[in-house]
Amino acid sequence: MNNANQTPLRLHPAPESTTVEMLYRTFGNVLIPLEKIREAYFRNLNSQLFVTEIYNGRIQLPITTIDASRKALKYVHIRHMASLIDICAYKADEDMQRQQEDQPDAAPTPLTAVTTTPRQPQEHTK
Repeated sequence: MNNANQTPLRLHPAPESTTVEMLYRTFGNVLIPLEKIREAYFRNLNSQLFVTEIYNGRIQLPITTIDASRKALKYVHIRHMASLIDICAYKADEDMQRQQEDQPDAAPTPLTAVTTTPRQPQEHTK
């Protein structure tokens, strides 16, 4: 069988089950209307700009329709939205780690100051 004419399959990493569950509890279906995704996560974009950004590839969300009509409602599958959320979270983690590595002499954050400072014994006086 010759696969030379097939377009390469682009797979997102499998989403975390907690992300899928959170989306299902929020939207109540595996197919989420595109407008509800925009309202929940892309409020800064109007409807037309949101669809344009998806088609341009800036927002990497595959659009699903139930029928082939041009006026068919557009949906996002819950796995695709969960993958996008997880990918953005992983990128944010990597960026934060990179920033921390670039600034080793930076002052400790409140959390690290509390957890890494040795505790000094205190005398109680009456």
